[in-house]
Order: sequence, then C-alpha cells, then structure tokens
Amino acid sequence: MVQNGILVLFDIDGTLVRGARCHYQAFVQAVDKFYQMREDISGINYAGKTDPQILREVLTMGGVEEKAIQRDFQACLQYMIDYYQKHVHQENIQVLGGVNELLSQLQSKEVLLGLTTGNLEPIAHAKLGRVGLDDYFPFGGFGSDSEERRGLVKKALERAHDLHHYHGDRIFVVGDTPRDVDAAKPFQIHTLAVATGRYSSQELDQTGADYVLEDLKDLDRILEIIMPD
Repeated sequence: MVQNGILVLFDIDGTLVRGARCHYQAFVQAVDKFYQMREDISGINYAGKTDPQILREVLTMGGVEEKAIQRDFQACLQYMIDYYQKHVHQENIQVLGGVNELLSQLQSKEVLLGLTTGNLEPIAHAKLGRVGLDDYFPFGGFGSDSEERRGLVKKALERAHDLHHYHGDRIFVVGDTPRDVDAAKPFQIHTLAVATGRYSSQELDQTGADYVLEDLKDLDRILEIIMPD
C-alpha cells in the first residue's frame, strides 16, 4: 500500500545502469537470423528509443520492405529476448553512481517505483536482475507495450492505477535523454533529466525538463525535489 502519493518512473539504460553489451548482441544476432542483415548499429543514435522502434528503423534503412519487416517482426523480437536471457549471465553491467542509495531511500519512504524503458519487458527484468535492482520495480511501461516512448509512460501510469491503486498526482519521470522528457509532457508530470548518458546537462536543459542534474549522486537534493517539505 503506497501511502505518500508519490510515483517515480525510471528509465534503465544510461539512467540506472550502463554497459549492457549483450543487449546489443541480441539485436545483431536477431537481425542476422531473420533478415540476413549484418548491419552495424553502433553508430546509430538509439538513446531513448524502444527496441521495436530501433529494429524497424534499422530494417527500413537497410532497404527491407514493410511486408517483409512485418512477417518476421515479432519472431525477431522474441529471439532477442531468448538470446538475452540466455546470455545475461555474461553481462558486465555497471550500476550508476547514487542509484542504489536513491532507490533504497525512495522505497523506504513508500514511494511507488516503476519503469519507463524502451527495453522489451523480459530484457528489462533480466538486465536489472543481473545487478540486483529488479525487485525495486514491480511494474512499468516497456518496449513490448509500444514502439513510441509516450506509449510507455501511458502504460506505466495505467498499471500504477490498475495494479497498485495509485491515485496520487505527484509523478516523476527520470531519464537521460530528450525523448524521456518529451514522452512525459502530454501527461503533465514532472521530469528529472540526468546527464549520465550521451546528452550533456546543457542539452537536457534545452528540453524543458523541470530538473536537470549531472547524475543521481546528490541524494539530499533529489529527495528534496521528489519529496519537498
């Protein structure tokens, strides 16, 4: 039972963790298996995009026709999940500074925690489970739910209401890209952007985020933002 009426939705990659190399490999292997493409996506800016969105963009750029994309699209995504779950034990994922302390504090203060991540849901849980963070997040909005990031926020809010009986109005989205900020705007919820990914604090300032921090290490400052007196 959430008592204080606060909900915080976190992005994963670049916000909570970094270094999930097997996620990239799962993508490469799946695209090769189903579309016979060996495209190098390392140079593509996929920060803040969903797994299905990235897959569709790569295939389109590679000249695959829409009918062919659709034929194997879901099977390709499922292969990504299976590959990742099989290889996640090899991951050398790093939890970013301040994350463990922040999540522990928020949980102890009965803040409801969820996810808004472009990761397919099983990949998200496997990734966080690898570093001991998964238990903090009983629900969320995932790339499995929508190709568009705004759809992730919508689904997370619906699940907070339907599954956890959340009826408060103090809601935050925490992420490291302009897409995280943009996705929250239609829902009129607070945005906290952190410069722990590929975007600088100056770039994130230009998104109109309510708060911009270099990282999540200043626990007192973040708690002051989320839980003001």
